[in-house]
Amino acid sequence: MAWVIGSITLLIVKNDQKTGLYRETLHVLHKYATLHDFDANFTKKLKNQLQLDFDNREIADEQVLQFFPVGVRRRVLR
Repeated sequence: MAWVIGSITLLIVKNDQKTGLYRETLHVLHKYATLHDFDANFTKKLKNQLQLDFDNREIADEQVLQFFPVGVRRRVLR
């Protein structure tokens, strides 16, 4: 039972750290955009790219490629 609670706690803390880093990075981006007088549309594009990067940061090649034949995997990983 302790193992389950510990595992759940670890997952929550890890996710919380990721969220905190994302929020901190958004805050820095906002300051940077204000300092350099970026227009709202450009700032929104930067935020979207940042979100895409954070969302895909933990996706490994093997998670995607495991469903494809060996020949396709080799070609992709070259």
